[in-house]
Amino acid sequence: MAGTTGITNIYLYNKYINSVNTLGHEELGTNIDLVNNLIEKKCARNFGSDTYKEWVEASSMSYVVLNNYPITKVKLVSLNSVDYLTVEGSNVSLATVSSNNSSVVLSTIATDGSTETEDVLNFASYSNVSSMVSAINLLTNWDAETLSGYDDKITALMRPIDTDWALDQKVYLSGPHLGSKASISYDTESSVLDLGSDFWDDCRWGNRSDSFVNKYVFVWYTAGYTLPICSESGGTLDTSGNVPKGLTLIANAIIKDYIDSRDEDRNMREEEQGDYKFKRDDMSSAIDRHWHDLNVYARKSV
Repeated sequence: MAGTTGITNIYLYNKYINSVNTLGHEELGTNIDLVNNLIEKKCARNFGSDTYKEWVEASSMSYVVLNNYPITKVKLVSLNSVDYLTVEGSNVSLATVSSNNSSVVLSTIATDGSTETEDVLNFASYSNVSSMVSAINLLTNWDAETLSGYDDKITALMRPIDTDWALDQKVYLSGPHLGSKASISYDTESSVLDLGSDFWDDCRWGNRSDSFVNKYVFVWYTAGYTLPICSESGGTLDTSGNVPKGLTLIANAIIKDYIDSRDEDRNMREEEQGDYKFKRDDMSSAIDRHWHDLNVYARKSV
């Protein structure tokens, strides 16, 4: 149901205005969802708790800055990566490999340029390296090979690559090697993971002789707040959550600001009479008006 969970919800908004909203229940819920989503985009953060598998550049430091916070649990930290498998394309004019957090994507263009093919192999379907390699070898114009000892490695942990040229040459797909010690630093709202003074001593050589694979750190962790949840009617708060009260207050203020400033004709976006032109503000404008306060909760860098 719209408006029941997020930075704020129907129950918290009605409590904020100390009344029952004058909009229809469904319309208010839609506005609340819109504000929650736009605030996250504006702040470049996901506020709700979620689990992330993240490769972060270490930059010769003993700590890394993660993309999501506050960190609530660290499942695995690997200070290096090793190559799990190779992929190579042939008999085409172009072959590239890319990967993300959910799949490996193989792209080709035929030698005469007439056909473009994209094969997506999801980690959910091919959960280990052995099954992924077998699936790739069934595809036309593609060959894959498991590197020694890594058949059972989990594909969902593999390091993403934007794209790599694979025509008649091997692309190496890698994943985390061994776990290591780390601790959460709370100096910047838990966005820093302290790798300790032994960071570089713990880094190990990759399985290719020409590559010292220690530039990136793999972190599997949980971050974010428990979001408040209310009943569908908005009459009760079922889950209080732990979102900062100031953030919820700003979200409620943005919603009220937007509702109060709307023209009576809700379908009207723009009106022009002679030299006079009026355009009703959208929700983004209301967020911009509160950016000075909202900026406190935007993504911070270290």
